[in-house]
Amino acid sequence: MRPLPKAACILICFSLCLSLLAGPALAANDDTKQLLQKSLTVFEIDQELARIEQEQSKLVLQLASTEQRLQEQQALSVQTKKHAGQILRAYYMGDRESLWMLLFTVSSFKEALVMFEYMQMILGNDHRTLQAYKDSERQLKDLTSSLRSSQDALQQSKDRYTKQREQQVLLQRQIDTELSMQADAAPVLKQITDLTVQWQEKGIPLFRTYFTALAQAMKQLPELVNATGADGKNTHLIMNGFQYTFQITDQELNAFLRTKNPLFNNMTFRFKDSQVIATGKQDQMEVEIKGSYEIATKESVKGKYIRFHMSQLKFNGFDLPQTTIEAMEKDFDLGIYPQSIASFLQVTDVRLQEGKLSIFLKLAL
Repeated sequence: MRPLPKAACILICFSLCLSLLAGPALAANDDTKQLLQKSLTVFEIDQELARIEQEQSKLVLQLASTEQRLQEQQALSVQTKKHAGQILRAYYMGDRESLWMLLFTVSSFKEALVMFEYMQMILGNDHRTLQAYKDSERQLKDLTSSLRSSQDALQQSKDRYTKQREQQVLLQRQIDTELSMQADAAPVLKQITDLTVQWQEKGIPLFRTYFTALAQAMKQLPELVNATGADGKNTHLIMNGFQYTFQITDQELNAFLRTKNPLFNNMTFRFKDSQVIATGKQDQMEVEIKGSYEIATKESVKGKYIRFHMSQLKFNGFDLPQTTIEAMEKDFDLGIYPQSIASFLQVTDVRLQEGKLSIFLKLAL
Protein backbone atom coordinates (compact mmCIF):
# COMPACT_ATOMS: atom_id res chain seq x y z
CA MET A 1 0.00 0.00 0.00
CA ARG A 2 1.38 3.38 -1.00
CA PRO A 3 1.80 5.87 1.86
CA LEU A 4 -0.63 8.80 1.93
CA PRO A 5 0.69 12.09 0.65
CA LYS A 6 1.79 14.57 3.31
CA ALA A 7 -1.02 16.99 2.43
CA ALA A 8 -3.60 14.23 2.88
CA CYS A 9 -2.20 13.35 6.31
CA ILE A 10 -2.42 16.98 7.39
CA LEU A 11 -6.07 17.18 6.19
CA ILE A 12 -7.01 14.01 8.08
CA CYS A 13 -5.35 15.25 11.27
CA PHE A 14 -7.13 18.59 10.92
CA SER A 15 -10.49 16.81 10.46
CA LEU A 16 -9.88 14.66 13.53
CA CYS A 17 -9.08 17.74 15.59
CA LEU A 18 -12.32 19.38 14.46
CA SER A 19 -14.34 16.29 15.36
CA LEU A 20 -12.77 16.17 18.82
CA LEU A 21 -13.47 19.85 19.40
CA ALA A 22 -17.08 19.70 18.17
CA GLY A 23 -18.47 18.15 21.39
CA PRO A 24 -16.92 20.64 23.86
CA ALA A 25 -17.82 23.59 21.57
CA LEU A 26 -21.49 22.60 21.62
CA ALA A 27 -21.41 22.31 25.40
CA ALA A 28 -19.83 25.75 25.61
CA ASN A 29 -22.62 27.14 23.43
CA ASP A 30 -25.19 25.62 25.78
CA ASP A 31 -23.41 27.13 28.78
CA THR A 32 -23.28 30.50 27.04
CA LYS A 33 -26.99 30.33 26.25
CA GLN A 34 -27.76 29.65 29.91
CA LEU A 35 -25.63 32.64 30.88
CA LEU A 36 -27.45 34.81 28.36
CA GLN A 37 -30.80 33.57 29.67
CA LYS A 38 -29.82 34.45 33.23
CA SER A 39 -28.51 37.86 32.23
CA LEU A 40 -31.76 38.67 30.41
CA THR A 41 -33.73 37.58 33.48
CA VAL A 42 -31.55 39.77 35.72
CA PHE A 43 -32.17 42.74 33.44
CA GLU A 44 -35.93 42.21 33.46
CA ILE A 45 -35.99 41.76 37.23
CA ASP A 46 -34.19 45.09 37.45
CA GLN A 47 -36.99 46.62 35.37
CA GLU A 48 -39.55 45.04 37.69
CA LEU A 49 -37.75 46.45 40.72
CA ALA A 50 -37.96 49.91 39.14
CA ARG A 51 -41.71 49.42 38.57
CA ILE A 52 -42.17 48.32 42.18
CA GLU A 53 -40.27 51.36 43.45
CA GLN A 54 -42.58 53.65 41.44
CA GLU A 55 -45.59 51.78 42.79
CA GLN A 56 -44.29 52.15 46.34
CA SER A 57 -43.74 55.90 45.88
CA LYS A 58 -47.36 56.28 44.79
CA LEU A 59 -48.59 54.14 47.68
CA VAL A 60 -46.57 56.15 50.23
CA LEU A 61 -48.11 59.40 48.93
CA GLN A 62 -51.56 57.82 48.93
CA LEU A 63 -50.99 56.55 52.46
CA ALA A 64 -49.89 59.98 53.73
CA SER A 65 -52.90 61.65 52.09
CA THR A 66 -55.28 59.08 53.58
CA GLU A 67 -53.76 59.46 57.04
CA GLN A 68 -54.19 63.24 56.89
CA ARG A 69 -57.78 62.95 55.71
CA LEU A 70 -58.41 60.39 58.44
CA GLN A 71 -57.13 62.77 61.13
CA GLU A 72 -59.32 65.59 59.78
CA GLN A 73 -62.31 63.28 59.62
CA GLN A 74 -61.72 62.06 63.18
CA ALA A 75 -61.76 65.66 64.43
CA LEU A 76 -64.93 66.36 62.44
CA SER A 77 -66.52 63.18 63.70
CA VAL A 78 -65.92 64.21 67.32
CA GLN A 79 -67.68 67.52 66.64
CA THR A 80 -70.67 66.01 64.83
CA LYS A 81 -70.96 63.33 67.50
CA LYS A 82 -71.14 66.04 70.17
CA HIS A 83 -73.89 67.92 68.30
CA ALA A 84 -75.81 64.70 67.62
CA GLY A 85 -75.58 63.80 71.31
CA GLN A 86 -77.04 67.15 72.34
CA ILE A 87 -80.00 66.66 70.01
CA LEU A 88 -80.63 63.09 71.14
CA ARG A 89 -80.52 64.19 74.78
CA ALA A 90 -83.03 66.94 73.96
CA TYR A 91 -85.43 64.35 72.54
CA TYR A 92 -84.79 61.99 75.42
CA MET A 93 -85.40 64.71 78.03
CA GLY A 94 -88.58 65.79 76.31
CA ASP A 95 -87.34 69.23 75.28
CA ARG A 96 -88.68 68.82 71.75
CA GLU A 97 -92.08 67.73 73.01
CA SER A 98 -92.54 71.14 74.67
CA LEU A 99 -92.28 72.74 71.26
CA TRP A 100 -95.47 70.97 70.19
CA MET A 101 -97.23 72.26 73.30
CA LEU A 102 -96.52 75.82 72.15
CA LEU A 103 -99.02 75.27 69.32
CA PHE A 104 -101.78 75.27 71.90
CA THR A 105 -100.76 78.69 73.19
CA VAL A 106 -101.09 80.58 69.93
CA SER A 107 -103.94 83.10 69.64
CA SER A 108 -104.24 83.41 65.89
CA PHE A 109 -103.77 81.44 62.69
CA LYS A 110 -100.87 83.73 61.73
CA GLU A 111 -99.04 82.90 64.98
CA ALA A 112 -99.68 79.21 64.33
CA LEU A 113 -98.02 79.45 60.88
CA VAL A 114 -95.00 81.26 62.34
CA MET A 115 -94.71 78.69 65.11
CA PHE A 116 -95.05 75.82 62.68
CA GLU A 117 -92.29 77.23 60.44
CA TYR A 118 -90.12 77.69 63.51
CA MET A 119 -90.67 74.06 64.51
CA GLN A 120 -89.92 72.87 60.96
CA MET A 121 -86.67 74.82 61.02
CA ILE A 122 -85.62 73.24 64.33
CA LEU A 123 -86.60 69.70 63.32
CA GLY A 124 -84.96 70.13 59.91
CA ASN A 125 -81.76 71.28 61.57
CA ASP A 126 -81.93 68.30 63.93
CA HIS A 127 -82.29 65.96 60.96
CA ARG A 128 -79.34 67.54 59.13
CA THR A 129 -77.17 67.30 62.23
CA LEU A 130 -77.98 63.63 62.77
CA GLN A 131 -77.46 62.88 59.07
CA ALA A 132 -74.11 64.72 59.16
CA TYR A 133 -73.09 62.50 62.07
CA LYS A 134 -74.05 59.37 60.14
CA ASP A 135 -72.18 60.59 57.04
CA SER A 136 -69.16 61.49 59.16
CA GLU A 137 -69.05 58.03 60.73
CA ARG A 138 -69.42 56.36 57.32
CA GLN A 139 -66.59 58.45 55.84
CA LEU A 140 -64.45 57.66 58.88
CA LYS A 141 -65.10 53.96 58.37
CA ASP A 142 -64.33 54.18 54.64
CA LEU A 143 -61.09 56.10 55.24
CA THR A 144 -60.01 53.60 57.89
CA SER A 145 -60.66 50.75 55.45
CA SER A 146 -58.81 52.61 52.68
CA LEU A 147 -55.86 53.20 55.02
CA ARG A 148 -55.66 49.51 55.86
CA SER A 149 -55.87 48.58 52.17
CA SER A 150 -53.06 51.01 51.32
CA GLN A 151 -50.94 49.65 54.16
CA ASP A 152 -51.53 46.08 52.98
CA ALA A 153 -50.74 46.99 49.37
CA LEU A 154 -47.53 48.72 50.45
CA GLN A 155 -46.46 45.72 52.51
CA GLN A 156 -47.20 43.35 49.62
CA SER A 157 -45.19 45.61 47.33
CA LYS A 158 -42.28 45.56 49.78
CA ASP A 159 -42.46 41.77 50.05
CA ARG A 160 -42.51 41.45 46.27
CA TYR A 161 -39.52 43.78 46.02
CA THR A 162 -37.58 41.73 48.57
CA LYS A 163 -38.36 38.48 46.77
CA GLN A 164 -37.38 39.83 43.36
CA ARG A 165 -34.24 41.42 44.76
CA GLU A 166 -33.17 38.13 46.36
CA GLN A 167 -33.69 36.30 43.05
CA GLN A 168 -31.72 38.96 41.20
CA VAL A 169 -28.78 38.75 43.64
CA LEU A 170 -28.78 34.95 43.40
CA LEU A 171 -28.77 34.97 39.58
CA GLN A 172 -26.10 37.65 39.44
CA ARG A 173 -23.93 35.60 41.79
CA GLN A 174 -24.36 32.57 39.52
CA ILE A 175 -23.45 34.65 36.46
CA ASP A 176 -20.32 36.02 38.15
CA THR A 177 -19.26 32.53 39.23
CA GLU A 178 -19.76 31.05 35.76
CA LEU A 179 -17.96 33.95 34.10
CA SER A 180 -15.02 33.52 36.45
CA MET A 181 -14.68 29.94 35.23
CA GLN A 182 -14.40 31.07 31.60
CA ALA A 183 -10.89 31.07 30.11
CA ASP A 184 -11.85 34.20 28.18
CA ALA A 185 -14.98 35.90 29.50
CA ALA A 186 -14.77 38.94 27.21
CA PRO A 187 -16.68 37.37 24.25
CA VAL A 188 -19.41 36.14 26.58
CA LEU A 189 -19.70 39.53 28.24
CA LYS A 190 -20.07 41.10 24.81
CA GLN A 191 -22.89 38.67 23.93
CA ILE A 192 -24.61 39.49 27.21
CA THR A 193 -24.34 43.22 26.51
CA ASP A 194 -25.51 42.80 22.91
CA LEU A 195 -28.54 40.73 23.96
CA THR A 196 -29.51 43.20 26.69
CA VAL A 197 -29.18 46.19 24.37
CA GLN A 198 -31.12 44.46 21.59
CA TRP A 199 -33.92 43.51 23.99
CA GLN A 200 -34.08 46.98 25.51
CA GLU A 201 -33.87 48.98 22.28
CA LYS A 202 -35.70 46.69 19.84
CA GLY A 203 -37.30 43.75 21.62
CA ILE A 204 -39.43 45.67 24.12
CA PRO A 205 -40.75 48.13 21.48
CA LEU A 206 -41.50 45.20 19.14
CA PHE A 207 -43.51 43.31 21.76
CA ARG A 208 -45.40 46.44 22.75
CA THR A 209 -46.13 47.21 19.09
CA TYR A 210 -47.50 43.69 18.56
CA PHE A 211 -49.60 43.80 21.73
CA THR A 212 -51.00 47.26 20.94
CA ALA A 213 -52.06 46.15 17.46
CA LEU A 214 -53.47 42.88 18.79
CA ALA A 215 -55.49 44.60 21.52
CA GLN A 216 -57.04 46.94 18.93
CA ALA A 217 -57.78 44.09 16.52
CA MET A 218 -59.43 41.90 19.17
CA LYS A 219 -61.90 44.69 19.91
CA GLN A 220 -63.04 44.38 16.29
CA LEU A 221 -63.43 40.59 16.41
CA PRO A 222 -67.26 40.85 16.78
CA GLU A 223 -67.32 41.96 13.12
CA LEU A 224 -67.01 38.27 12.22
CA VAL A 225 -70.41 37.57 13.80
CA ASN A 226 -72.10 39.08 10.76
CA ALA A 227 -69.73 37.44 8.24
CA THR A 228 -71.49 35.18 5.71
CA GLY A 229 -70.21 32.56 3.31
CA ALA A 230 -70.96 32.05 -0.37
CA ASP A 231 -74.29 30.44 0.56
CA GLY A 232 -75.32 33.54 2.53
CA LYS A 233 -75.19 31.74 5.88
CA ASN A 234 -73.30 32.93 8.92
CA THR A 235 -69.92 31.20 8.97
CA HIS A 236 -69.00 31.81 12.60
CA LEU A 237 -72.15 31.90 14.76
CA ILE A 238 -74.13 28.70 15.28
CA MET A 239 -77.58 29.05 16.86
CA ASN A 240 -79.35 26.26 18.69
CA GLY A 241 -82.43 27.54 20.47
CA PHE A 242 -81.24 29.84 23.26
CA GLN A 243 -77.67 28.56 22.92
CA TYR A 244 -75.08 30.12 20.60
CA THR A 245 -71.60 29.01 19.61
CA PHE A 246 -69.05 31.36 18.08
CA GLN A 247 -66.34 29.43 16.22
CA ILE A 248 -63.23 30.55 14.39
CA THR A 249 -60.23 28.63 13.04
CA ASP A 250 -56.68 29.82 13.50
CA GLN A 251 -56.41 30.33 9.71
CA GLU A 252 -59.50 32.56 9.77
CA LEU A 253 -58.08 34.51 12.72
CA ASN A 254 -54.79 35.05 10.89
CA ALA A 255 -56.64 36.27 7.78
CA PHE A 256 -58.80 38.60 9.89
CA LEU A 257 -55.83 40.08 11.77
CA ARG A 258 -53.91 40.68 8.54
CA THR A 259 -56.80 42.73 7.17
CA LYS A 260 -56.64 44.91 10.27
CA ASN A 261 -52.90 45.52 10.41
CA PRO A 262 -50.10 44.56 7.97
CA LEU A 263 -47.90 43.98 11.02
CA PHE A 264 -49.60 40.58 11.37
CA ASN A 265 -48.22 39.47 8.01
CA ASN A 266 -45.11 38.63 10.02
CA MET A 267 -46.99 36.76 12.74
CA THR A 268 -48.91 33.48 12.76
CA PHE A 269 -51.40 32.29 15.36
CA ARG A 270 -52.07 28.62 15.98
CA PHE A 271 -54.73 26.99 18.15
CA LYS A 272 -53.45 23.92 19.93
CA ASP A 273 -55.16 21.83 22.57
CA SER A 274 -56.05 24.40 25.29
CA GLN A 275 -53.34 26.79 24.07
CA VAL A 276 -52.81 29.73 21.73
CA ILE A 277 -49.34 29.99 20.17
CA ALA A 278 -48.24 33.06 18.22
CA THR A 279 -44.88 33.26 16.48
CA GLY A 280 -43.43 36.16 14.55
CA LYS A 281 -40.23 37.38 12.99
CA GLN A 282 -39.20 40.91 12.12
CA ASP A 283 -35.83 42.58 11.55
CA GLN A 284 -33.95 39.38 12.50
CA MET A 285 -35.85 39.19 15.79
CA GLU A 286 -38.10 36.28 16.72
CA VAL A 287 -40.96 36.49 19.18
CA GLU A 288 -43.18 33.78 20.60
CA ILE A 289 -46.30 34.17 22.71
CA LYS A 290 -48.09 31.31 24.44
CA GLY A 291 -51.28 31.57 26.42
CA SER A 292 -54.80 30.36 26.95
CA TYR A 293 -58.33 31.71 27.23
CA GLU A 294 -60.29 31.55 30.47
CA ILE A 295 -63.61 32.93 31.70
CA ALA A 296 -63.14 35.79 34.16
CA THR A 297 -64.91 38.75 35.75
CA LYS A 298 -63.92 42.31 36.61
CA GLU A 299 -65.68 45.32 38.06
CA SER A 300 -65.60 47.41 34.89
CA VAL A 301 -67.40 44.73 32.86
CA LYS A 302 -71.03 43.74 33.23
CA GLY A 303 -71.10 39.96 33.16
CA LYS A 304 -68.27 37.58 32.37
CA TYR A 305 -65.66 37.98 29.67
CA ILE A 306 -62.89 35.85 28.14
CA ARG A 307 -59.45 36.72 29.48
CA PHE A 308 -56.25 35.91 27.63
CA HIS A 309 -53.72 34.57 30.13
CA MET A 310 -50.11 34.63 28.94
CA SER A 311 -48.04 31.67 30.08
CA GLN A 312 -44.82 32.23 28.12
CA LEU A 313 -43.02 34.96 26.20
CA LYS A 314 -39.86 34.33 24.19
CA PHE A 315 -37.45 36.70 22.51
CA ASN A 316 -34.93 35.21 20.08
CA GLY A 317 -35.35 31.84 21.80
CA PHE A 318 -34.88 33.21 25.33
CA ASP A 319 -37.63 32.97 27.94
CA LEU A 320 -38.76 36.23 29.50
CA PRO A 321 -39.41 36.07 33.26
CA GLN A 322 -42.84 35.93 34.87
CA THR A 323 -42.51 39.56 35.97
CA THR A 324 -42.35 40.64 32.31
CA ILE A 325 -45.38 38.51 31.44
CA GLU A 326 -47.38 40.05 34.30
CA ALA A 327 -46.36 43.57 33.25
CA MET A 328 -47.47 42.93 29.66
CA GLU A 329 -50.77 41.46 30.85
CA LYS A 330 -51.35 44.53 32.99
CA ASP A 331 -50.60 46.97 30.16
CA PHE A 332 -52.48 45.21 27.35
CA ASP A 333 -55.99 43.78 27.35
CA LEU A 334 -56.22 40.94 24.83
CA GLY A 335 -59.55 39.64 26.10
CA ILE A 336 -62.73 38.86 24.19
CA TYR A 337 -65.95 40.53 25.32
CA PRO A 338 -69.18 38.72 24.32
CA GLN A 339 -71.12 41.84 25.35
CA SER A 340 -69.64 43.59 22.33
CA ILE A 341 -70.96 40.79 20.11
CA ALA A 342 -74.47 41.28 21.50
CA SER A 343 -75.51 42.83 24.80
CA PHE A 344 -78.03 40.04 25.46
CA LEU A 345 -75.41 37.24 25.27
CA GLN A 346 -73.51 35.76 28.19
CA VAL A 347 -70.44 33.52 27.86
CA THR A 348 -70.71 30.07 29.47
CA ASP A 349 -67.59 28.28 28.23
CA VAL A 350 -64.55 28.62 25.97
CA ARG A 351 -62.61 25.76 24.36
CA LEU A 352 -59.44 25.53 22.34
CA GLN A 353 -59.01 22.57 20.06
CA GLU A 354 -56.54 21.77 17.31
CA GLY A 355 -56.99 24.65 14.85
CA LYS A 356 -60.29 25.93 16.32
CA LEU A 357 -61.58 28.28 19.03
CA SER A 358 -65.14 27.81 20.29
CA ILE A 359 -66.99 30.28 22.52
CA PHE A 360 -70.28 29.08 24.00
CA LEU A 361 -72.95 31.68 24.75
CA LYS A 362 -76.50 31.86 26.07
CA LEU A 363 -79.20 34.49 26.27
CA ALA A 364 -78.79 36.66 29.36
CA LEU A 365 -82.40 36.62 30.47
